[in-house]
Amino acid sequence: MLSYFIIILVCITLVGSVSFYISYKTMASQAEAASLLLVQQIEKNMDNDFHSKRNLLLASYNEQSYIDGVNRYTELSDRERFLFRQKIGDLYLKSFNVTPIRDFLRFQIYYSNGELLSSSDESGQHNPAKVRGSEWFRQTVAKDGEVFYSGFIPAADRTIDGETAYFSSIMIRDFSNPEQFILVRAEYRAELFNSIGRNDGLSPNSSIVILDEGNRLVYASGDAQRYAGGKELTSRINGSQGKFWLSLDGEDRLVSYTNSSYSNWKAVLIVPKHDIFGALDIIKTTVIVTAFIAFVITLLISVLFGQRITKPILDLYKTVNRIKRGDFSVRVEVRRNDEIGRIGMNFNAMQDELQNLIETRYVNQIKLQEAQLAMLYSQINPHFLYNTLDSIRAMSDYYQVQEISEMAQSLADIFRYNTKNKDEIVTLQEELVQIEAYMNIQRIRFEDKISFEQQIDDDLYSFPMLKMTLQPLVENAVFHGIERKRGKGTIAVIVSREGGSITLTVKDDGVGISDKHLADIRSSLKPPLQQGEGLSSDTRSGIGVLNVYSRYRIRYGERFEFHINSRKGTGTEIKLLIPEHLEAHS
Repeated sequence: MLSYFIIILVCITLVGSVSFYISYKTMASQAEAASLLLVQQIEKNMDNDFHSKRNLLLASYNEQSYIDGVNRYTELSDRERFLFRQKIGDLYLKSFNVTPIRDFLRFQIYYSNGELLSSSDESGQHNPAKVRGSEWFRQTVAKDGEVFYSGFIPAADRTIDGETAYFSSIMIRDFSNPEQFILVRAEYRAELFNSIGRNDGLSPNSSIVILDEGNRLVYASGDAQRYAGGKELTSRINGSQGKFWLSLDGEDRLVSYTNSSYSNWKAVLIVPKHDIFGALDIIKTTVIVTAFIAFVITLLISVLFGQRITKPILDLYKTVNRIKRGDFSVRVEVRRNDEIGRIGMNFNAMQDELQNLIETRYVNQIKLQEAQLAMLYSQINPHFLYNTLDSIRAMSDYYQVQEISEMAQSLADIFRYNTKNKDEIVTLQEELVQIEAYMNIQRIRFEDKISFEQQIDDDLYSFPMLKMTLQPLVENAVFHGIERKRGKGTIAVIVSREGGSITLTVKDDGVGISDKHLADIRSSLKPPLQQGEGLSSDTRSGIGVLNVYSRYRIRYGERFEFHINSRKGTGTEIKLLIPEHLEAHS
């Protein structure tokens, strides 16, 4: 449940974070592009207005008499000068008033020597030397016929009410007489920039800043007046256009600017970050609230319906644990008909089948193995034979027939080993003694046709093993291997240690086993629960092998290994790998 909640919380957080990040980047990109478009539009409007005002400044070029008057001004009489000054003043007065310019304040006309020729009001500087030394005069002359725009007006030049926001000036002359010229200067209010500031596309807290060619402040709207002239802003305004984020008064602001190629003025738009991402803050709050509500609803649903899913699974888990401890009588209580209920019903059916298999197959198979072992014992177990064998041995001694005496003694030893030793576990030494007695009988029977060899590690004689392990294997080697062979044969018993197992090998050089017969024997070597009803008539010769295999497999399980290898005419090898240090199955 905790993992489920964590996954949901992580997913909601991840989706919200990614959505917020994408929205933030998208809005930032759109805001930057929109701000740049707005400031470009401001620049365009400003340039259009400046171009119209330039045409008014060039009004004297429309009539040659004005240019001639400029060229001959120094040669004119006082009366002619007065008339020229009045005529050119009237010209510009009509130019600026025929088509009213809402932000126009005044104009002045100065001659090249600094003399004031005309003025639309009482303003104007009457000191020619001071006029020639002023910055605007020198800058206008340097423009050489281009319009000079400036927002820098010294306090001494601010006449009357000081409403002047900026001015434009131009040099008028005959190109054939560069020394004789007039300068026409027009001053304007800030109405142009105020109208730009009322642009519907601007956010409420946005500010417009206009800088002249020297990065001096011409106009600033809103609270931009406080910082617009600072170097922190102007130092980063370079190039024809651009945008950057600037921290001012503890708040980030997007600054977009463009440099007019016509006037060389800069139009700057400053938008607070809150105006750009205000809607995003609402989205962020909405996402957080939605995520919290979704998490709470998920928690409630999980608590209400989680138990309906987990409780029957926990009951099934507890039942499995009881079965693991050996209690096969327990069953799952089924109270529902959904997938979990069907799992419980199938589990109960599996339990019934498993218990039935245990009772009918496993128990019966063990009984069958015990019956086969008892049958093997009973083949050589009749007690009345003891007295008979003793009588035979006594008679052979009396008549001095040594072979009969030895055979009777060996047979008696074998019977005693099987009947008197009731323990299922014996030592390797005890098994070898019984095999020696058995092989002694076979040597007398076959007149030394069979040779018996032992290769035993010295420390393994006390190794514990199941009773009657070697005898069925050696017997198979005698009757199915050496007895059918022409000439002598050898049977070898080899016991050694390999890794964590004791390897017991019985091999002979007899007639061997055909491939089909060997395949049948190998296929019969299965765990007791998987064995069939018994060996077929063709594989009856493997009953002793199967008996040994089954007894060890029941005791040691998969830790026990059994291998049988043979080829027709080359002999047979049977190898048992018995765990050395592991306890047997209970």
